[in-house]
Amino acid sequence: MISGLLVLNKPKGISSGEFIRKLKPLIQNSKIGHSGTLDPLARGIILACIGQMTRFTQYLANEKKTYIAEMTFGLKTNTGDLDGKVLQEDNFVPTKKDFNSILKKFVGNIYQEAPLFSSLKYKGKPMYQYARKGMNIPSKSRNIEIFSIDLISKNKNKFTFSVDCGKGTYIRSLVNDIARELNTVAVLSDLERISSADHNIKESHEIETINSDNLSNKLISMGDALRSLDEIQCAPEIIDRIINGQKVFLEEAKLKSIYLRLFDENKDFIGILKNNGGLVSPKRLLSIKN
Repeated sequence: MISGLLVLNKPKGISSGEFIRKLKPLIQNSKIGHSGTLDPLARGIILACIGQMTRFTQYLANEKKTYIAEMTFGLKTNTGDLDGKVLQEDNFVPTKKDFNSILKKFVGNIYQEAPLFSSLKYKGKPMYQYARKGMNIPSKSRNIEIFSIDLISKNKNKFTFSVDCGKGTYIRSLVNDIARELNTVAVLSDLERISSADHNIKESHEIETINSDNLSNKLISMGDALRSLDEIQCAPEIIDRIINGQKVFLEEAKLKSIYLRLFDENKDFIGILKNNGGLVSPKRLLSIKN
């Protein structure tokens, strides 16, 4: 079975799922999935998980992401981007000073309302299915974390900025909230994800360059794919206890991250541990079913 991570550069105009399915003919019977959806409007880094790597997708999805976003003032649409129906227009464009002055309100842990045109589920169906039919459903708000927002440039009514954020952040919602705070309207007009779980766009591959001959050389091993998590290397007797489901106290794990990559003495990846101040327990291991 082929297993590992492919760092890909998704273009605009295609969904994340449709994009990674282009790899299907190359991976035989291996499973495939991705960590972190990009809207069709957006481009940038997609982490394609292949084979046993699909068992660790959530640990990539939980990690920090970085976006370069462009918002265009003067329009509000039902989708929050340029693809939607125009609901409102406004000629007001803030100054750089006004824009920068309100950004700090969006840094930290905040509640964010998801767009109605999103893949979040309501009664088992994606919200966008209800939105397309014009059906009213309750909005969904979630706690998210934004680590930083920085203005890069301003060109007339277009503002480009970078965002470092955690799981579940909708940049379309952030754009809408920033505009509302400035008493105007705006849409997301361009979006690129340049980093995800410590993987950078510079290491990404164009999907057209991947074939059955070079696929294995472009795959990142599972242990390295999870590089955003701290690692720990253990002796065989410790690994045996962990595989058997035991909790083990490891002094060297006390100050490490909540989830750890476990390696054996040969630096072979064993799986993920949960770490509670040095007391580690198996969370997702290659050698057991869980």
